[in-house]
Amino acid sequence: MDKRMGEIRQFRRIGSAEAFFEQLCRTHGAQLLAYLTQMLGRADLAREVAQDTYEQLHRMYRPDQVLFPRAMLFKVATNFALMHLRRRRLESAVIGAPEGMEQVADHAGGPDRQVLSEQIAQRLVAVIQDLSPPLRAVFVLAHVQGTPRKEIAARLGISERRVDKRITRALKQCRMRLSSQGIDLAEVD
Repeated sequence: MDKRMGEIRQFRRIGSAEAFFEQLCRTHGAQLLAYLTQMLGRADLAREVAQDTYEQLHRMYRPDQVLFPRAMLFKVATNFALMHLRRRRLESAVIGAPEGMEQVADHAGGPDRQVLSEQIAQRLVAVIQDLSPPLRAVFVLAHVQGTPRKEIAARLGISERRVDKRITRALKQCRMRLSSQGIDLAEVD
């Protein structure tokens, strides 16, 4: 037994699907949260990913289909966590991550640098305006207004998963359109 992972408990099956998934959550919930917190680096994200995992399991599986409940739980959670990490990496590549910005020296630069910055900003605004209305709405709520994805989902009447997909598509389209104009945001100061 690995002390870091906790003990492996016997898992008894209970009749209904709700009871099965409730027991799965109670039996392995703390262990799953610790694992996800270590993987994602933040407890709030770990709770969000765990919730997404339980919802996915409840929608996709019946208790009689599950041979190894703990393994399935951790596999689905790992997949959600990896999706979140990939999405976060993509978002930071497109729009720049706020982490570590306090360590970046402020080089306002001369007038030529300011003009270049303004031109890039104008092109970025135009690219965002060219997005389809569903993608633009999610993008603006998430990255301009800083609205949490749960709130975006509730406001727009769509699932959080659909919010994630729209954000990812919007970011990819923005990057491609800016790239076609000769702008690589990774190289822009």
